[in-house]
Amino acid sequence: MRESTRTARSKQLTMLNLEQSISDWRRQMLTAGIQTPEPLDELENHLRDELEQQMKLGLNAEAAFAVATKNIGLGNLLEAEFKKVGGMNKAQRRRIAGCFCAATLGFYVIAATWAMFKNDLSANEWWLGVTALAATPLSVYCLWQIAPRFFPIIACRRVQSAVGLVGGVMGAVWFVVFANFILPRFNFMTGQLVVTILWAMVPALALPTAAFLLLDKSEAKPAAPPV
Repeated sequence: MRESTRTARSKQLTMLNLEQSISDWRRQMLTAGIQTPEPLDELENHLRDELEQQMKLGLNAEAAFAVATKNIGLGNLLEAEFKKVGGMNKAQRRRIAGCFCAATLGFYVIAATWAMFKNDLSANEWWLGVTALAATPLSVYCLWQIAPRFFPIIACRRVQSAVGLVGGVMGAVWFVVFANFILPRFNFMTGQLVVTILWAMVPALALPTAAFLLLDKSEAKPAAPPV
C-alpha cells in the first residue's frame, strides 16, 4: 500500500516537473520570436507527443524532455523555420509597407498636380496647393521616422487589432466628414475648392499612417505567455 502511494506521488511530481519544463519551453519559444498562439500550440502538441514516445522507450522524464526538445528544435532554429513557413519577417513587411506608401503618395502627387494644371489656379492658389502637396509626404515621412519613438506600446492583442481596424478607415472617415459636413458650408471658387481638398488630404493620409506605425511598434513587443 505504501509502495503504491509513493509511486503515485512520484508520478504526480514527475508530471508537475514536466508541466513546469513545458511552461519554461513556451517562454523560450516566445523569446525566440513565435508570438502567435496557433503555431506555438501546435509545437507544444508535437513536444508532448515526442515526450510520450520517449518515455515509452524507457527514458525518465528529464531525459525524455531533453531528447524531445532536441528533436523539436532550438528556439533560434524554430524562429528561422517559422519565418520561412509563415512568410515575411517584420523588416520585410515594413519595407513592403513603405514601398506601398511611397507609391500611393507618388500617385496622389501626380494626380493632384494634374488637377491643379487642369483648373487654372491663380498664383496664390498655386502656392497654397504646392504647400499642401509638400506637407502631405513631409508629414508622412516625419511620422515614419520620428513619431514612433514617442508612441506607447499596446500589449493587448485585441486592442492592437482594434487600432489596426480603426486606423485603416479613419482617414477615409475624416474625408467623408469633410466632404459632407464641412465643405458644403462654404461657397468656394474652383481653384479654392482644389486647394481646400488638397489640404484636407493631409490628415486623410497621415492619420492611417500614424495608426499603422503605432500598431507596427506594438507588434514588436512579444506576447505575454499564456496563463
